[in-house]
Amino acid sequence: MKSVFLWVFWFVLSLIFVGGVFAYTPTFQDTANIADLESRLVTLVENDNIRLRDFYDQLQHLTEQYSNDDRLQYMLSTLKDFMYAKLFTLKTTAKVSSKWVKQDFVQQYNTGFSVNISGTLSNCTGWYNTLDDISFAYNFPTALTMATWYRESTCAYYLPSNGDGPFQIVNEDYGTWDITQDIFVKTVEDFLSYANSKFDRYEWQLSWYLSYTGFDLTGISNFAALYNGGTKSGNVILPNNESYLFDWYTDTYWSAIRYGIFPQFVKTLDWEINNKY
Repeated sequence: MKSVFLWVFWFVLSLIFVGGVFAYTPTFQDTANIADLESRLVTLVENDNIRLRDFYDQLQHLTEQYSNDDRLQYMLSTLKDFMYAKLFTLKTTAKVSSKWVKQDFVQQYNTGFSVNISGTLSNCTGWYNTLDDISFAYNFPTALTMATWYRESTCAYYLPSNGDGPFQIVNEDYGTWDITQDIFVKTVEDFLSYANSKFDRYEWQLSWYLSYTGFDLTGISNFAALYNGGTKSGNVILPNNESYLFDWYTDTYWSAIRYGIFPQFVKTLDWEINNKY
């Protein structure tokens, strides 16, 4: 979701900074102008982490676009770093406050796997920082974003032949095979928007605990049901998704070609706690 407010911001910014100046050293007035723009941005993103990350993302693109203009490069880089520092601070606070909750979850459920699935993380973790930033913005567990990516396409970094993307969103057409970072980021954003919209639609039927800072088995089960089409005539059908959810978790679900959402989530969460907290 791209914020229209950035174009208003860009218009104001273009009135302040005009023309390219190489070997640029900011003046006192330039610094004051940047501080004013930072203040405006803070107001625009207050209590809206999706918009905060979106502003950072667009500033990053603008920094690359105007790489030959030292003055704009300084200004855009300063604002980009300012926005990411704000995002990072909020995310770090959320991580610190939720670490014990996630540790308890792993301790409770990190047993009963029919096979050793530790090796399945290697294709997924390289994109952790990007997935973590976006998942935080959408208030969704990063480990569940990664587990879904694994379940749908074994964390493929390409566009599958059906055009539904690495998260297999059937109502989207991303093209096939070649993928860029921008397209991949869009597929992650679309996945999280889709997942949240599913919850909003069926909120009257379900109760769940599922966010960036906390979750329970019921919340993960409800997510799996909704995401994998576990509905009929507007009603949620949870048993329809048991295999999708539990493959290779206990001997009951041993016959599978891919690990289910839940065991992959637990193993990913365990890796996340030990490597990113």
